[in-house]
Amino acid sequence: MKRAATFWKRYCRNRPAVAGLVIVVTVLALGILAPVLYPGDPWSIVAAPFLWPGDPHAPLLGTDVLGRDIASGILHGARVSLRVGLFSALFAGLIGTLVGSVAGYYAGWVDDILMRITEAFQTVPSFLTALMIVALFKPSVTTIIVAISIVSWPAVARLVRAEALRVRGS
Repeated sequence: MKRAATFWKRYCRNRPAVAGLVIVVTVLALGILAPVLYPGDPWSIVAAPFLWPGDPHAPLLGTDVLGRDIASGILHGARVSLRVGLFSALFAGLIGTLVGSVAGYYAGWVDDILMRITEAFQTVPSFLTALMIVALFKPSVTTIIVAISIVSWPAVARLVRAEALRVRGS
């Protein structure tokens, strides 16, 4: 308990870290509360196009070229971005941890094969690979999550493998 208190004291003295935490928590809270704050479809037309913020008939941040509420679009977009980031990191971590731990534990030819596969994934540019995956399949949030996960796992695998080899003593 004392270590946690010491950590928070030191953390709170670092102003950029606190500012970053406030921003992340704010975006997370607004993304979670988007359906409550802006119920309905963010793509629906709610007012005249190009209304400025502060206009008496305008939504909070105004409207876009089609008359859609900009604030609603931002908050609902934050939900999607948070979902993509969370699940992509989770799946990349799972795949990388599995591959890296198997390679580090068994070593030998298993390690060689798994690390050559990992290196093959690392030699192809990540952005182009993800773009190709999304283009080959129906573009959707799920496809984007899968594409990002596929291009992100090799770094995790190499890190986990190195740690497994260190623990193993090889």
